[in-house]
Amino acid sequence: MTTVPVRPAGLALVASGLLALAACAPSAPLSPAVPPELKHSWEVAFNQGDADAIAALYAPQAQLVMPGAEPVRGRERIRAAVLDMIRSGVKVKIGTEENVGSGNVAYVYGPYQVVDAQGHVAERGHYVETWRRDSGRWLIDIDINTAGPAEAVPAATP
Repeated sequence: MTTVPVRPAGLALVASGLLALAACAPSAPLSPAVPPELKHSWEVAFNQGDADAIAALYAPQAQLVMPGAEPVRGRERIRAAVLDMIRSGVKVKIGTEENVGSGNVAYVYGPYQVVDAQGHVAERGHYVETWRRDSGRWLIDIDINTAGPAEAVPAATP
């Protein structure tokens, strides 16, 4: 068996590489962060017409970014914007594809649909929310929505 001498410079290089890899490892394991029932409560409250319950999910200085509009800043303004949507008579369907967090920060990502009173999809898209746990309570910091093409509605025949 042949042995290769280990040079101090080579040993230092291996050791520094191992330290760099260890630094890249997450300090807390990644896991579902936002309880699914809490995440789902946005959809339930909206479809029940409860803007107050939705506003309570947001941090006081949160932002809601919707397609084609300026960001809505602050819990009270978010409540007013959501109330306007509720009053329009639409309903929402919100899915979750990812719910990942580490420590007190999480993000949730997924598809959404806005359905009009006739059951047609008026808007569909995806969202990403950043959540932060403060004093044991999860709140939305930023909620960004991006719309895609709506469902085609058949043209009326003459």
